[in-house]
Amino acid sequence: MAFLLLMALMASGLTWLGTVVLCRWSPRLGLLDIPNDRSSHSQPTPRSGGLSFVLIWPLLTSVAALWSGTAMPPGTWALLLGGLLIALVSLMDDRWHLPAYVRFSAHVMGGLILLADGRMLREIVLPGEAVWLLGWLSVPITLLWIVGLTNAYNFMDGIDGLAAGQAVIVATTLAWLAYVRAASGPALAMATLAGAVWGFLLHNWPPARIFMGDVGSAYLGFTFAGWAVLSGATRSSALPFLAWVVVLAPFLFDTGVTLVSRIIRGQRWYEAHREHFYQRLIRQGWSHLAVTSLYIGVAAFLGLVVVAYYGYGRMTRAWFMAAIMLPLLGLVGLVWGAEVRTRWRSTTPSPTGRGQG
Repeated sequence: MAFLLLMALMASGLTWLGTVVLCRWSPRLGLLDIPNDRSSHSQPTPRSGGLSFVLIWPLLTSVAALWSGTAMPPGTWALLLGGLLIALVSLMDDRWHLPAYVRFSAHVMGGLILLADGRMLREIVLPGEAVWLLGWLSVPITLLWIVGLTNAYNFMDGIDGLAAGQAVIVATTLAWLAYVRAASGPALAMATLAGAVWGFLLHNWPPARIFMGDVGSAYLGFTFAGWAVLSGATRSSALPFLAWVVVLAPFLFDTGVTLVSRIIRGQRWYEAHREHFYQRLIRQGWSHLAVTSLYIGVAAFLGLVVVAYYGYGRMTRAWFMAAIMLPLLGLVGLVWGAEVRTRWRSTTPSPTGRGQG
């Protein structure tokens, strides 16, 4: 554990320094986020700050693994290669705004690199130890998972500290769980990633001095998706795949519900919009700090649930399922309640007899 903490602190310090450099140089390189009608910020802000942890995390993790003799899961190099491809294309998008099909093609290629190396989800262990054998569905489900989470993380990077804060909680939870289950490779990778993103978050916390950009958000989504495949492909794997799904649930749930809602209403689901739960809360007057803190709180609660269930066996299946649903339904209730109160205030007559809308 001491070694993991040391690597996390080292990653944090290096990324903090790297982000300082990017805060100064990003605008000079044309990496500046100019507000538009869909933006949640009002001032031009440097972006692509995620490049700091994109460069530092894999390098530091590789050196630490070689130095300590920690065995990394098979397929790690394929994951790093796919991540490098996605980071490169995403950085180009941050600078030149590439067409959507180019970004999507890069996400698919990243997934195909893992599949070509033979890394895929072959079975999923459900709560209660029932097993879903994927069979011929292994390839499409693995690709859908990787591309879906990569895009979901990209979509959710819309306000100060949100994507980085979630990443710190996710990586910390999985590092803790991996340590409890004696999975040294994933424990080292996730502990170092948690530290690296924390170093960036110190600059990205509301009010943010720099944004991570697509180079950071797409890379984090792909990295989490890939590590879930490497460490949770079968029932004998180091970490259960569903542990990753649960701790990533705030982003998956928000993106999934928003997507289904837009499809049902006949909207073009693939177009940019401002209908995610976090964006709707911002429109109701919530601050970036309040919304980011809410999502971090939900993720931290789910992280504790995951460790309690999969790490220490302290929860029954029924309590586990209930504990997952409670904060997600609470998030829906908060959004719905905030919007209802706003509509009610806009239609309630003022003391002078005129509406306040």
